Amino acid sequence: MKIKHLVFLIVCFSVFSNSEAQLLKKLKKKINQVTEIDKSETTKGSNNSALEKNTKEKKAFYTSDVVVQLVENGKTNQTQYFDADAIAVKLEDKKQPKPGFMDSEGFMYVYKDGAYTKSAIVSVQSQGLMAPTMMIEAYKLPPEPFMTQYQKQTDIGMTANPFNGIIEFAFIYKPDDFRYDDFNEIPQKIKGRTYTKFEFLNAPGYEGSYVLFDDQDRLVEIFTKMSENAEMMTGFGSNGTKGESSLKYDYKSVEVNLPYAREVKAAGQGLMEGVMENIVKGGKQPKENIDEDDYDTSEQKGMTKRMRNTLKNHKVTSADLPDRYEFDWELETEMQLNNKRKEVIQMVFLINKSANYQGTRMIMEDTKDMGTSTMLFDMDLKSMVMFMEGQGQKFMQVHPIPDSGKSEGNLNQYNITKLPSKTIIGFKSEGLQLEDDRYIMKVYHTSEAGLTLANFMNFGSQKPSDFPNMDSRVMQQFSSGLILEMDIVDKKKAKNNVNIIAKSLKNKKTSIEKADYQAMDFFSGGQMLKKNKN
Repeated sequence: MKIKHLVFLIVCFSVFSNSEAQLLKKLKKKINQVTEIDKSETTKGSNNSALEKNTKEKKAFYTSDVVVQLVENGKTNQTQYFDADAIAVKLEDKKQPKPGFMDSEGFMYVYKDGAYTKSAIVSVQSQGLMAPTMMIEAYKLPPEPFMTQYQKQTDIGMTANPFNGIIEFAFIYKPDDFRYDDFNEIPQKIKGRTYTKFEFLNAPGYEGSYVLFDDQDRLVEIFTKMSENAEMMTGFGSNGTKGESSLKYDYKSVEVNLPYAREVKAAGQGLMEGVMENIVKGGKQPKENIDEDDYDTSEQKGMTKRMRNTLKNHKVTSADLPDRYEFDWELETEMQLNNKRKEVIQMVFLINKSANYQGTRMIMEDTKDMGTSTMLFDMDLKSMVMFMEGQGQKFMQVHPIPDSGKSEGNLNQYNITKLPSKTIIGFKSEGLQLEDDRYIMKVYHTSEAGLTLANFMNFGSQKPSDFPNMDSRVMQQFSSGLILEMDIVDKKKAKNNVNIIAKSLKNKKTSIEKADYQAMDFFSGGQMLKKNKN
């Protein structure tokens, strides 16, 4: 580029658009690198050493500069300036004599006694989850996109959410994340530009709250109006006061230069790091073979809220359970997962022909010496009871049966063909194959056993995350028989393939005695939710 062209671009800098300003800012930095001495080469250590870690991954996520205002009841409490080149934030607060800073590894820079120090408590993985989760609860944002991005950042070895979610929200949330029945979409015209506003629905105590995106689908504002009727998860949420709060995002050029700072340990940091090192084996090690399809949240919209509502409305405790659950049949099966560990899970279905409940005892090969767990589905109480035993201890937990929120599948979506009959554990079995663009499912059942297993599809946490919806008319074909084999093939992700096959059927009487188990009822009822009282 000729010098006169460069001068012309710099002169026009102030009237260019944001995207052009971003380009010129980068160009300016390149010039400075050539014409000035890099201080990091002459001073021990670097003032932005965090940028040296996972640089490519960070740059791919943090794609533009942004200024964020934190507003409470009409008053700006703090302004954050994010520089996408430095991947760092400058925090300005009128209560502080000097600005604070944060870098991409979660170090917080604080000015005290004439110098800056920095501490890394945020870089501990639990901190990268805790603070943003509290903000999501306070602002009533859909948690699924955030949680999925948190998992991805952890999988690729990044320090997740080093800016406590405030900056990350700008790069996580898109209009599509709000296009479901909890939000009302309204086009807006503001100063000649088109915006998209999503008003909150089905959120008592948050009437008037909204989220706003600009004509480039960028997050512009998160506005929350919280009344005394607002409901929050216990231990989460805002400072507990009613009123208005917002995060306002402005995408304009920013330059942040981190100050040189001495690293210090925050109170409790050593203990937290030790705990997390034991929980997260190997620390923030990148995961091999990242599959972007694993981080698609389009099928999860509203999932967390549905679960939360289910918890809220679930009033069943251990006291409501019968004294015992009795069974007279055991169907032993083996489930093989096609994941990286090629797990094999022994599942024993406990059946009582005359009762409206069913148990599933699960034993994993690598943990069978640690004990067993039995999931019991009580359809009368609409509850799932976990009976756990190991190392001489027995516990039980009562949970609501999860609501997937998925509508019934359409039979016309599947190409259904009949499979040749075959014999499984001595019973003649008929089979059907169901196929769509994503799955091939082969299911065999027998009518010779004189038993049915209505809840065969309930695999608990072992159920594949992308398991297809089943049309009730298809399920009716198996309602008069006993399913003995199921083979699920995911055409896009072989690691989701599952095969379940029966190994034996025994006429054996067993029972689960409630008195043998210690109750853990903290998931029962609505006690996890609280009303704002201030």
